Amino acid sequence: MRTVTNRRGKRVTLLNPAEKGRKAAAELQMGIKITNDGVVKTDKRGDPIALTDKERAWRSGYLSARQDNAKCYNAQQKKAAKQAAKAQKRAAKAGKRTCKNSRAVVPLDGDFYL
Repeated sequence: MRTVTNRRGKRVTLLNPAEKGRKAAAELQMGIKITNDGVVKTDKRGDPIALTDKERAWRSGYLSARQDNAKCYNAQQKKAAKQAAKAQKRAAKAGKRTCKNSRAVVPLDGDFYL
């Protein structure tokens, strides 16, 4: 959470994506609107402002989209880790391979080799 002052001098609280998700979940659970500072929004009489059906649907969709993106990211990371492990295993196997009939290269005098 970061509080900044805009050009008109008004203080505005900005949320990162994780905090925005927590705010949406809290609003859905309580059924009322909350400011970015965590204070309940009230109408002129001082009563809490309830979420409309559209606002409830938007917050629910936002949370489910975040969940889908997290699942996709985790699946990609798992796949990348598997591929990296396979590549490392292949490289280790290639390093162990030697021909049984090959002769060792031994440097002699000058540029001559066996």
